[in-house]
Amino acid sequence: MKDATQKQVNTIVSKFLTQQDDLLIGMHSLGLDTPQLQRPYVIKAVCEALTAGKGWNESSTGKVMLDTSHARYEFLKTRVRDVMNALKGETRSASSGKADPVDAIIKAFNKLDAKQQRAVIKALA
Repeated sequence: MKDATQKQVNTIVSKFLTQQDDLLIGMHSLGLDTPQLQRPYVIKAVCEALTAGKGWNESSTGKVMLDTSHARYEFLKTRVRDVMNALKGETRSASSGKADPVDAIIKAFNKLDAKQQRAVIKALA
């Protein structure tokens, strides 16, 4: 590994972490402390930054949402998710919404009584 490359990577990562902290601090200083409060602003900001303000619309009830008919909808949806994940301190993979099947099995197993657990263990042996 080259020292010069490592220094450049360190600078990039440091900048990213600082910007993420600034994002969190900025949102909280505006009183936007929950994802429900943050999301409409994030949608508008992402659309403004990436599609000159296009790509979102407002429902008749006032809910701000991405425009599913926009040509770059999937891209915008991913970028909104990335910002929201950063605000929650998560990564894209951590919030994919897919439950780990092993965790699901363990949770289900733990809900069984002792007799049922022994039967499962016996069946797996």
